[in-house]
Amino acid sequence: MRGSSWYSMVVVASATVLAGCEALKSSNPTSPSVAGPIPGVNITAPVLLEPGAGARIRAQDQPITLLIENASTNGERPISLTFEIATDADFNNRVFTREGVPPGSGGRTSLRLPDALAADRTYYWRSRALDGANTGPFSSPLNFQVYTPVELETPMPLAPVGDVRLSSRRPEFAVRNATRSGPVGQISYVFEIAEDEAFTVVEAVVTVAEQTIETRFTIAQELKIDRRYFWRVRAYDPSVTTPWSATQAFRTPEPAPTPAPSPAPPSGGWPTSGPEVAAWVESRYPERLAGGISLDERNANMEFLRDRMLEAGICGGLDLALNLKRGGPELSLDFIAYNKGGTWWGVDIGAGSKNTAERLHLQWAEYPPSVGVYPTPFPPPNCK
Repeated sequence: MRGSSWYSMVVVASATVLAGCEALKSSNPTSPSVAGPIPGVNITAPVLLEPGAGARIRAQDQPITLLIENASTNGERPISLTFEIATDADFNNRVFTREGVPPGSGGRTSLRLPDALAADRTYYWRSRALDGANTGPFSSPLNFQVYTPVELETPMPLAPVGDVRLSSRRPEFAVRNATRSGPVGQISYVFEIAEDEAFTVVEAVVTVAEQTIETRFTIAQELKIDRRYFWRVRAYDPSVTTPWSATQAFRTPEPAPTPAPSPAPPSGGWPTSGPEVAAWVESRYPERLAGGISLDERNANMEFLRDRMLEAGICGGLDLALNLKRGGPELSLDFIAYNKGGTWWGVDIGAGSKNTAERLHLQWAEYPPSVGVYPTPFPPPNCK
């Protein structure tokens, strides 16, 4: 009995000491080990400032910095802050958490993330304050996006450039495709062709879907004769448009010279065979055979000589016609059609006609119909 009474007294005394210690911890609100929430202490939620609701942040502008307006408390204990970022509004999938952040000066606190967030996602963030005994509510979360921006560079004009004189009033335009980065969508190119460098008198605006490496198109309308034109181009996709390219210039063909009347036939009459036609025209127009000229000049000379050969051949009794290049609508300059025994053959009349450095030589080289012959009538010449 005496031993049992002694043990009971020790237990009662220990309980009394512990109760005294607990009372001491609760009565000192600034103690680091204060127990439980302190009644009457109210901690407000921080105010989220940056990034704001719906903010869009470029991936390269990371890591981002979170900025809040500090929470307030009516308690005696100092507060610290918690920051959270998640990929869902319920914060079940948190990608960043930082606790114990001391409040900043001036009523605001900023926190720079240590690493970049994954791009092309929407994030939610929030913050709250606590003092070790009491915990304030989380702020209402805000969302923001981290995205990879689409970047397009201005396309480079390739042709026609350099104020070149063209041989056609329906030129082909070409650009080197715009370089790009990011999640680019379908790219198109807008071409503007104008009669003045300020683009106040616009002749045509054409939009063309991007092609491989270079984008080209041939204008559908015929431009005015002997006119200087200016053109520029820019690229766009659904989210971004580039600046205009540098302005380029070109000139349309000069008026066609009045066709020379067919000269009187030589003694003995008009040439009656193809080779005779080639030799006869070549001997009469040596100035049209010159080398060391531009391609535009060679094309103009070739057109003139072609017409003279057609005139001479028709006057000599040959059934000849113009030829549509690859079926048209463009006419061949150095290839004509010859009705030989009821079948249209092709005739190559200009040997090396594209080699403008060398003197032109006219010829009569016949090709069977299998090469592709597309005859179109030539105006009947005056054979008198």
